[in-house]
Amino acid sequence: MMTDSKRLPTPNGGKPFEHPSHAQAFAMVVRLNETGLFAWDEWVEVLSDEIARSPVTPDETADQAYYRQWVSAIDRLLISLGVLTEGDMTERAAVWRQAYLNTPHGEPVALANATCAPRHTHHHSRVRGPIAVSTASVQAPETSTA
Repeated sequence: MMTDSKRLPTPNGGKPFEHPSHAQAFAMVVRLNETGLFAWDEWVEVLSDEIARSPVTPDETADQAYYRQWVSAIDRLLISLGVLTEGDMTERAAVWRQAYLNTPHGEPVALANATCAPRHTHHHSRVRGPIAVSTASVQAPETSTA
């Protein structure tokens, strides 16, 4: 058993995934492999090819690039296996985008919002006064009493 001082360093403050979507993408590949859709060696080959053909860009971290590559590899593998088509991917991305646009700020994005936006309950009342009052004061210049 390893003691805390002998653990390998991990990125992201010790969390294995930077974002929940990274964990979901990882879990999806593991689950699809467990169901027998593809062999792990096949996955490794597709992911390795994706990493080689689509390296880290200057505007992203290595972690961001890795999960971008991971998701692209999932897409490529599912298309090559005939599970999905390019059109399916494009259509699903458009539906999720619309769901995102229809979701009120601060709420989780739900696919159901793509066709019907939920009622917005966070709107402010129509107040016609100032939003805030400053506590700053203006000091008058000193005058001479000569």
